[in-house]
Amino acid sequence: MDQLSAELISIVCSFLTSTDVGHLRCASKFYANVGRPFMYRQLHLIFTPDSFERLHTISSDPTLAPYVTSLYYEADSLPVYGSMKDWERFAAFDLAMSPELESMKPSRPDNGSERALRAYQREIAKLEKRHRYLQVQAGWDKYLRYLVQQKEMREDNYLAGKIADAMVHLPNLIQIVFSLRRWVGGPSKAIENAYSDAHVIPYGHNSYSWTGVPQMLSLLQGSARTQMKLKSLCGGIMNWEFFRQSDEVLEELHKAVRNLQELKLEFSTGTKEDLEMMRPAGREYYYSVMAVYKCARYLMNGRLREFLAAAPNLRLLDVRFDQNVKNDTPGSPAALRYVVGKHKWEFLADVTLSFFDSRDEDLVDFCEIHAMTLQRLVLNEIQLFQGSWPPTLQKMRRLLHLKQVRIRGYLRSFEWHENWAFPPMESQEENLMSRAVQGYLLQNGDGPLLDLSDQWEFDFDSFLLPYA
Repeated sequence: MDQLSAELISIVCSFLTSTDVGHLRCASKFYANVGRPFMYRQLHLIFTPDSFERLHTISSDPTLAPYVTSLYYEADSLPVYGSMKDWERFAAFDLAMSPELESMKPSRPDNGSERALRAYQREIAKLEKRHRYLQVQAGWDKYLRYLVQQKEMREDNYLAGKIADAMVHLPNLIQIVFSLRRWVGGPSKAIENAYSDAHVIPYGHNSYSWTGVPQMLSLLQGSARTQMKLKSLCGGIMNWEFFRQSDEVLEELHKAVRNLQELKLEFSTGTKEDLEMMRPAGREYYYSVMAVYKCARYLMNGRLREFLAAAPNLRLLDVRFDQNVKNDTPGSPAALRYVVGKHKWEFLADVTLSFFDSRDEDLVDFCEIHAMTLQRLVLNEIQLFQGSWPPTLQKMRRLLHLKQVRIRGYLRSFEWHENWAFPPMESQEENLMSRAVQGYLLQNGDGPLLDLSDQWEFDFDSFLLPYA
């Protein structure tokens, strides 16, 4: 191994994970120097000044910047507590005593009287109370300082300028992952450690109407202005009003996605936490339904459809909405024809659609347009407001040649008996209904109408009546 050249070691490192490269670098100083750039292939950005400074440092280093291929932006903000008492109750309730406290405790009296023992216990209680008070005060002060820092960052346009400046020096960046409300998973160790001394973990965004919008805009505008050729973009969760932008900004967004091969987006119509924070108690459900209707109506203008169509080379398309309403609420946040329309992606092989309304003909047309390339289809919470599911599924089966199908949530129509329940989106388990429908579609080619009479008799929980 000592005789290997730096070029050969670099080739080996290009096939290793960052963890494995870290282990290899421990072998010698030579390996440490050669493997160092490969530790920065994915930059992890969180919403702190230190993290943005690290982004600037790496992007400004000509020996590291060319190796960066992926940017993961975990954009969660600190929760806002109205008082120190609220912060202590919700964030610092489980403060552990520091090791220094043990060294401060007086010695326990040996064979002392009961009076001496009670005095000792009172002294220990006072010491612990004082120590906790100092811990709480220090944590609260740090929390306030972090809160001010994040406020200043928001007022500085979420440091969009620093992101754009960094992207200029990252010529090989091809993937951007944006995560809010732990969309990717988490929280990560980095974001946990960043605020551990304030005893809080950031979560979400403190403004419902702007959830994820400025952060995602800063990433895409920075990409467009540097003419970066992104191949993969994953973003969630963003407020559905993300596309309420000027024509100039929308044109920038279209430039940013024109080379994409993978696109995953999730839009919010208002989560329970948002609505409880911003609306009168007891009326959250009303405002959530209104957000769904407003979203569906706005998307009729085709802004989302035009954004997706601006990426002609997509191989993977994943568009989801989070709908915080009851199952018996009519309507979904988006209609399929206003999101995909009649556009054809020449290489589209993998599609996920979540919380959509559709006419039977729109769903069938989408399948027909992409019949030659589509290999994987995931449908979650799809409602037909025109047509019926058995003939629609029959036409889809005739057109498609799928290798994998997942049906999740509910499939509904305005037919009273078509309110079929499947496992939730995050579940890997199957019920009788999901096996029947997925198996039917995977058979491909002509076939009879789907017969679900067995599911009615043997899997009643998966074949619920409307509003049950």
